[in-house]
Amino acid sequence: MSELEKLRAQLREKYGALAGIQSKAFADEATQEDLDAFETALKEIEAIEKKVSLLEKAEELEAKASRPANEPAGEQRTVLHAQPKEIRGEMALSLTAAAIIKGKADGKHPLKVLEDEGYGQFAGELKQDPKAKAVNTLVSAEGGILVPQAQVGGIIPLLRMQSTFLAAGPTRVQFVNGQYKVGRGATGATAAYVAEGALKPVSTPTFDAIDMRAKKLAGIVPLTNEARMWTIGNIEEYVREDLRSALALTLDLNGWLGTGAGASPLGILNKAGVQIITPTFADPLNPTLAELDALATAMILRMTTANIFASNRWRWVMSYRTAMRLADVRVGEGSDGDFAFPTMQGIGSGNAVTWKGFPVVVTAQLPTNGGATTDETTLALVDFTHVLFGEEEGITMKMSDQATLDPDGTGENLIHLWQQNMFAILAESMHDFGLRFAKAVVKATIRF
Repeated sequence: MSELEKLRAQLREKYGALAGIQSKAFADEATQEDLDAFETALKEIEAIEKKVSLLEKAEELEAKASRPANEPAGEQRTVLHAQPKEIRGEMALSLTAAAIIKGKADGKHPLKVLEDEGYGQFAGELKQDPKAKAVNTLVSAEGGILVPQAQVGGIIPLLRMQSTFLAAGPTRVQFVNGQYKVGRGATGATAAYVAEGALKPVSTPTFDAIDMRAKKLAGIVPLTNEARMWTIGNIEEYVREDLRSALALTLDLNGWLGTGAGASPLGILNKAGVQIITPTFADPLNPTLAELDALATAMILRMTTANIFASNRWRWVMSYRTAMRLADVRVGEGSDGDFAFPTMQGIGSGNAVTWKGFPVVVTAQLPTNGGATTDETTLALVDFTHVLFGEEEGITMKMSDQATLDPDGTGENLIHLWQQNMFAILAESMHDFGLRFAKAVVKATIRF
């Protein structure tokens, strides 16, 4: 971390604590010490701001000195961050959000902000994209801009870090008019060898449809007004992390176990027609190694007997509790024998974890307190070749410093942005989850 980044981090910390110090200093029961503490805090902030200003000027001069010799000498331009050759993925999305925030503060269009801070090439790509229609339909006074089709892919890598569903690699499909509807065969044709002159078998296949419709996922990230003083690069980093937190976990939960009630999507583990296995453990809380092997084998065979051939797109999906229990199973006497499933070691280390030869997706979004016994969870085997993630055309972002937020929906903990010296950025995505073939999911309810 550079010295400038360290100072900016200190400044953010000081800003965050200032409101509490000020409130205490001007309370009815405030002491002289409280007032002195407030004055000291202001002086510390001023000192850090001065240092930040000096270092920013130094960066500006360094950027000017590195310009090509044929660049016009009279051009005045501040470049605080070197622009990558190509801006794609999560950076494209979060940079757009940062430009909205900075543009609202400075009274500029987001694209102008990008140009002024050294991201002119990226701004030009947004301008020229034929599908960037919302650049013109959302006026700059609203701080709004739609990330066009060329950058839409950014939402996936942006959320993938915290979304186990997206990390598992579903097949992405594009919605048309907010939906994706394709017919599919529910049961297939049959064939048989027949004798000369004998009747040939006649099939009676049945059909249904993949019917996916856009469901809106929205998240609001509130920030203090002091954040507007940051450069676009700092805002971009902050928004990127908060959007992950605000959107990824909700997407994750609904991708696996969405109920389909109201405006919510239906998760793949709750789709009609998925295969269900009921384990027969003598002790549901402490299955034996033989019982675990039998369950895994049964789930694999359910897939293969449905003519779903084993591939590297198969994934086990389990809770952290189940993964840790499997990792701890040992063979031999006592509790110090060899690990029964050595490939389950290293959960959370970033190394690939497998069980019975197939990758394992471990997620905190599978609850472990279900059922009448309040300790049930789900174990699933999924062929992600058949899992679909349908997306609407763009990711919409807006900001406001006038709105009132109701974080928990009760009306009791309102955030009044203007009154509390804050603003908020809203991100909306529209998508749904689908299955090409319902039998590509096998699940079991377990208690370990």
